[in-house]
Amino acid sequence: MSQSAEPIVLELAPLPREQVGPFLLLGLDKTADKETIDAHWAERLKWARKGQSKVPLEDINWAREVLSDIERRIRADAASLNIDTTDGVLAQLAQRYGVQEGKPTRTWQALDNEKTLADYRLPAEVPDAASVRAALIVPELPEDVPAVPLLLERLAQQPLDPWAIDLKG
Repeated sequence: MSQSAEPIVLELAPLPREQVGPFLLLGLDKTADKETIDAHWAERLKWARKGQSKVPLEDINWAREVLSDIERRIRADAASLNIDTTDGVLAQLAQRYGVQEGKPTRTWQALDNEKTLADYRLPAEVPDAASVRAALIVPELPEDVPAVPLLLERLAQQPLDPWAIDLKG
């Protein structure tokens, strides 16, 4: 896990502490040793006392107690939201494929099967805008609204935007 100086305050869903799990409450990997557990526990206690964490002190102490007892730790490992297994399968995969903290480079090549668009042809022929405008038939307009032909001409000069058409109205 990251060793940042600033705590990251997370809004956890109102789940029971048993479901969230002691590993996430203390911000630990499942392979953490006793010294790491104690260090994270002390850090979380400081944050809770300063109001920098929304995790209650009882939950922080509970997490340390669970991780100190091997049988309770195994049960918590299986029942918590921390998806990595005790074997560290996800950590091993992250290391194998170069997705480690502080190491932004990857050791694998992406598989890209996109077709080139140079020879792409549309399935239907699209007429050009000038021929569409030329095919529009303007009805006879009454003489009492002289501005309508000018407004229609301006409307026809506007670019066509198919995404702006409201089909619901």
